[in-house]
Amino acid sequence: MTLTLELWQVITLLLAILGGFWTVAKILAGQVGRNIDEKFGAVAKSQELTSATLESHRAKLVDLEKDLLKLMAALPLEYVRREDFIRNQTTIEAKLDGVAHSLQQLALTGKPT
Repeated sequence: MTLTLELWQVITLLLAILGGFWTVAKILAGQVGRNIDEKFGAVAKSQELTSATLESHRAKLVDLEKDLLKLMAALPLEYVRREDFIRNQTTIEAKLDGVAHSLQQLALTGKPT
């Protein structure tokens, strides 16, 4: 069995095959392009969501910083350090001991010293 083709039939067959390959390649390229567009759209949406989240976190952080600064300003006015309290308490007790000693001397001798 012999297959004989004329030149125009061979050219037509080659053009048909190349046209089929071209069509398949164009369809695949279109699908890849749509897939890339979808992924870029998803990335853009994710970036917008992340940006909004970061903005809300930044606002909360600014509020937290303001609260911390207020607390740092209020602490010296409302609280006494342990060492300061002990020093003041020691001073008060020393004065009370002096008054008690004076009263004791007054009670024993009848005259203040």
